[in-house]
Amino acid sequence: MTDTTSPDGPASYSTAEVARRLGVSIPTVQRWVDLGHLKAWKTIGGHRRIEADSAERMFRSQGPAPARAPLSVMVVDDNPDDRDVLSALIETALPDAKLSVAENGFQALVAIGQAAPDVLITDIVMPHMNGFEMLREVSTRCAVRPRVIFAVSSQTPQQISQLGGLPIDVNFVSKPIDPASFMDALKAAVAALDTA
Repeated sequence: MTDTTSPDGPASYSTAEVARRLGVSIPTVQRWVDLGHLKAWKTIGGHRRIEADSAERMFRSQGPAPARAPLSVMVVDDNPDDRDVLSALIETALPDAKLSVAENGFQALVAIGQAAPDVLITDIVMPHMNGFEMLREVSTRCAVRPRVIFAVSSQTPQQISQLGGLPIDVNFVSKPIDPASFMDALKAAVAALDTA
């Protein structure tokens, strides 16, 4: 709902209103906020509010609006068969997503540093830099981090806990992957981005 506290017009807009007016997705508007194209703040409830002046400048803009960014997903796994399986499931669950792959944590960190994906799906046991190390680096050193993270492993939750555990906001998926459950969890996590 538009905030109508000002007699001259709304003081702010929701991300959904800006997305609807510009014909883009809510995650695209959120990304524009993160990149500084739109000025915004978060309410006590954690919802973004776009400053009216900032939004209206974009509405009136004669030039093209920033390009609509498709949802981006990165798969990190040293096993090519597992990468192929995960990629196929992602393409089925999120057919419009832009998919990228990395073979290890180092490659992934370099790619995340250049452009963080919206969704990161990583194996835990990998050579050179394992998933634990990569996720710690993402959490502590990356200025912009993926908004949804899944860790995939054949290790049990107990084994993972003994190795230091995963950050609380990381979703865990057991190998072998159940395709339907994984795709449902992925779609639900992405849908939740629209309300963030």
